Amino acid sequence: MLFCLFLILPIHIFAQEFVINENVIEARTAQKIEEMGQELFSKSGVKVYLVAMKNGNGKNIIDFEKEFSQTLQAPYAILTLFLEDQKVDIYHSEGLEKEFDKEAMLSPLPWNGTIIPLLTGKKKDVSVSAALLNGYADMVEQIASTRKIVLESAIGSSNKTTLLVIKIGVYGFVAVLLLLVLVKRIKRRD
Repeated sequence: MLFCLFLILPIHIFAQEFVINENVIEARTAQKIEEMGQELFSKSGVKVYLVAMKNGNGKNIIDFEKEFSQTLQAPYAILTLFLEDQKVDIYHSEGLEKEFDKEAMLSPLPWNGTIIPLLTGKKKDVSVSAALLNGYADMVEQIASTRKIVLESAIGSSNKTTLLVIKIGVYGFVAVLLLLVLVKRIKRRD
């Protein structure tokens, strides 16, 4: 009897309800995403899924999400990545669109997007896990904020603030350099 318990226990420990992963993201990342998803669900009733697949096997990503969502109860959101197809999308139940900014999350602009700028990085293996963790965390935290819930498992905005300060510093430095070059050229003309 005790032996049977030890056989079943590891399966239950590693079972994931919110992460469907075809070895696209690291196990630690999947575990952190699962933790955030469980906490959001327990506090709000909203289920946020991450589907990270190598490819869509010829399926359109939106058709896949619609089919996947047929068995889900609202409210839910699905963050889907087809890695080899280079497709990423967010699908959600009706009414949830007011609780997070899908367009901003999927924006390719580095100062706005939380997923695509990291996916287009040079280190593909590292950036996929980071991009999906970043995007998932952003979505879960936006939903929690809208519902006035504090998530203890949340990554927080400290990372975003640090990146913003670095970006402002770099862009400010470039702007000052361009301004100095422009001033020198104007002085040479005089």
